[in-house]
Amino acid sequence: MIVLKGDTVRTSSGITGEVMDVWGIARTLLRLQTDAGIQYVFEDVVTEILKRPKRKSPRERR
Repeated sequence: MIVLKGDTVRTSSGITGEVMDVWGIARTLLRLQTDAGIQYVFEDVVTEILKRPKRKSPRERR
């Protein structure tokens, strides 16, 4: 599953939070902002993407 910055995700352990940062080559790490603070998890423990922000059109980005 491809996870992008800004997504709201749920992990296999039940943690729900917004992805603040994504990095890594062989194993992708995510920094999640949760109610309890910042959590660091691997991308493979994400079970579902709850919300993904809409992409802006090229005209809105100017």
